[in-house]
Amino acid sequence: MSWRRIACAVAVSIVGTTSGMSYADDANDAIERSVIQQGFEASPIPKNQLNFAGKDPYLVGLGAYLVNAAADCSGCHSFPRFLPLGDPAGSNPAFNDPYSGKPLDQSISAQLRANFNIKHYLAGGRCFGGFMSRNITPDASGRPLGLTEQEFVTVMRTGEDIACEKNPTDPICALGTPGANEAVLQTMSWPTYHSMTDTDLKAIYAYLSALPPAEACNTVTDGCPGFSGLAAKQKNYAYPNALDCPNPPTPQ
Repeated sequence: MSWRRIACAVAVSIVGTTSGMSYADDANDAIERSVIQQGFEASPIPKNQLNFAGKDPYLVGLGAYLVNAAADCSGCHSFPRFLPLGDPAGSNPAFNDPYSGKPLDQSISAQLRANFNIKHYLAGGRCFGGFMSRNITPDASGRPLGLTEQEFVTVMRTGEDIACEKNPTDPICALGTPGANEAVLQTMSWPTYHSMTDTDLKAIYAYLSALPPAEACNTVTDGCPGFSGLAAKQKNYAYPNALDCPNPPTPQ
């Protein structure tokens, strides 16, 4: 069975049923579209800015759903993830970092109202102790982290840090405790992704590959407060303050 047929089968599945009634029959639930449609709607990067060349659009849409609605890839790999209210560098300056907002700012029948930092979406730079999240947008090869689809699946199933094996001189690979990057990935939640289907993992890869390349606000050179020798005596990260890279970052 082709990926297109598999993805189409997913596309027609909306929600489960209980006693013959679909939750989508609830008048309060306007999000009754397929996961493919919902994936494109939930993506901070609009559909018309994704690169579909050589990709199955249904698989990209499923990946968009998994990355943005079912998982929290952006919570680790986008930094800062959201921009403040009124910041014109974000996706929607009329809204805020949702964690700084109010419940009334949101709707039960529409997409998340937030000012996404789209210029640095999934470009990495967030610190977790001595580790820093990677840039998972396409590199010069057009692949996320330079990984092939099969290598990406291997990473997600085993935690093997293939990106650092392929590029051992990457400064981000030297972060963390000695030898940490020679073991399984320590802050990446690969054990959760391990049990996803092949279709799911390949869909995530397709979506990441379709994203516009981006660069991180924060780099290894900038450091992490309290962990990097460069930034140990600084209250904030060392990168310059800018509309698209506010420093200090929003709470998130």
